[in-house]
Amino acid sequence: MSIEQLRASAVSLDPQTWVFYLRVPRSHVVLLQTYFELYDGVGTVRTVSGPDPIICVMTTDGLKEDCIGVLEAVRNDVHWEITAPPTDDAILPQN
Repeated sequence: MSIEQLRASAVSLDPQTWVFYLRVPRSHVVLLQTYFELYDGVGTVRTVSGPDPIICVMTTDGLKEDCIGVLEAVRNDVHWEITAPPTDDAILPQN
């Protein structure tokens, strides 16, 4: 996985907000959140409800490259991989 692939995976929510959807082992989610707290303001980590351990990292247009840098810097400690954005069906509770 290259930086270009990570850059291309960013999803634009609006003209100022970008999201990276990542599959992260459940045991690494809090660690990833901690790293982003250390890089105050670069991105916000949120879990996506659903059967898979998918998180999203939200950032601004101006901090998108910094966010990519953080993700690359922590890759040896937090084993993440790019994933497609979940569909609405994937995040709705199953009855």
